[in-house]
Amino acid sequence: MKTPITIAPEALDFTRLIRAGETVGWAEATAEPVFLTRMLDARAERCPPFRVFFPLTFSAALAAGHANVTITALGGASAGRRFFAGGANNVVPANISDVSGLVASGRLPIDIVLLQVSGPDEMGRYNAGLGIEHLHAAIGRARLVIAQVNPELPWTNGDTAIESETIDVLVPATEPPIELPARPAGPIDRVVADYVARLIPDRATIELGLGAIPEAVTRALGSKRGLGVHSGAVGDGIADLMAAGIVDNRHKEIDTGITVATMLMGTSRIYRFADRNTAIHIRATSYTHDALVLGNFRRFIAINGALEVDLTGQVDAETAGGRHIGLVGGQMDFVRAANRAPEGRSIIALQSTNRERTRSRIVAKLVDGVVTTPRAEADLVVTEHGIAELRGRTLGERARALVAIADRAFVPNWNARASGFCKAGRRLRFGGRSCRRIGATTARSAPCRPQPTGKPSRPEV
Repeated sequence: MKTPITIAPEALDFTRLIRAGETVGWAEATAEPVFLTRMLDARAERCPPFRVFFPLTFSAALAAGHANVTITALGGASAGRRFFAGGANNVVPANISDVSGLVASGRLPIDIVLLQVSGPDEMGRYNAGLGIEHLHAAIGRARLVIAQVNPELPWTNGDTAIESETIDVLVPATEPPIELPARPAGPIDRVVADYVARLIPDRATIELGLGAIPEAVTRALGSKRGLGVHSGAVGDGIADLMAAGIVDNRHKEIDTGITVATMLMGTSRIYRFADRNTAIHIRATSYTHDALVLGNFRRFIAINGALEVDLTGQVDAETAGGRHIGLVGGQMDFVRAANRAPEGRSIIALQSTNRERTRSRIVAKLVDGVVTTPRAEADLVVTEHGIAELRGRTLGERARALVAIADRAFVPNWNARASGFCKAGRRLRFGGRSCRRIGATTARSAPCRPQPTGKPSRPEV
């Protein structure tokens, strides 16, 4: 049985540990062992050429300019976008459900694993605390496992136990974990969240993506009862719903009484709440995102975001203006699960424009041509202007529903770009009148006004 060695932080020398061509990978997002990644950054240029892999980062610990370091990641979301400012050639487009299998098979090799743990407990086991995602698969194949021992981490239940014999090097380093406070919800976020809340029935099991709107949705669920949670990440809002008894998980078909996620993404509020809390389990992505596991839920509601949605229902959650600023993540895993649940719904929620209100996010055609969720999986799209029902509808019906929830200021700009729906002989109809082009105007007529087909069509704001 292997026994890990403990070394002082200043004795950790990556130049002696990394071999040429190897890949260094670490726990993602809030679980990143920032002390170790800072140490790696400080010595990176003296190491032989190597690769790095992480799904998602919120840290600036590793600089983007090391000539001998190739950065690969699932996408350029959050702080990771600095690595792909010059192009996305090293992005790995993969569903989260596939990552553990890719790592375990060696198709996505990780030779050196960096993680942070708390412990050990009386049994000699350590705990990964904030998240576990694909780490067990990576540890199982890695040549070297280096763990930062950080007593600041919460001790969580689920798949987070790390046996001591799987670790090679322990580095004691106390440091507050990354906190991810949600951007304060603005009035538009709150309107979108209110619409989303209308679509969530009592006793549903919900999944929430990241960002201001999902967090605002948790604030809009105060009148709901008997909700369950099975999600990729959970934040402060879920802690509040559990404390209030709104999320009690009593009606979940599996994991009854337990909130399940692969990651804690929030502030000390959720970290303290999850510490030794048996009502929260942090599970590997091979469980949280698995189709067979998700297939157990009857009333599964998936709530995710988008950067753009086109008039056929295609969703881009990865790029904007040619820049890679998102990732595939678990969107498709949860969208498909919700669509296949007997009483499930898949919701894409977004503001109708960018924050500066200079560009529509409901577009005639995806600008970069990147499709994260295909139109065949489109169900509900929600903006501050209402709800568009897409599933089972024709392309023309979808276009009308989506125009109805777009910002009116941008509809005339779709004249030329909407030609795919408005060629001669294939006209869209709005309010009983026909337009050869969406929002077409002539000297003799006012713009055609699309009539909403979703319900409700407009918020009263």
